[in-house]
Amino acid sequence: MTTINITFTHPFAKTPKYTFGEQVAIKSNCDRKQWATGKVTGLRLDYDSTNNWNYTVVLDYPQGFCEEFIEEDLAAVDELVCSKL
Repeated sequence: MTTINITFTHPFAKTPKYTFGEQVAIKSNCDRKQWATGKVTGLRLDYDSTNNWNYTVVLDYPQGFCEEFIEEDLAAVDELVCSKL
């Protein structure tokens, strides 16, 4: 398998918290055990004054539903698992 490194050259871009292929949970106001999970399949940097990352996530549903989220809407699946212990 070939490894591809991507360099972001935007002068104000910070490193994204989540990367391609990473499993994430989508935060909601329900119990953490019921949070939807998915895989990051895309990144987009907003060019507004905040320069925030937007993450495209394919949810773990049979239909492969895809949605875009900001970093504050997501949690690492590891964080979700550790909080259940």
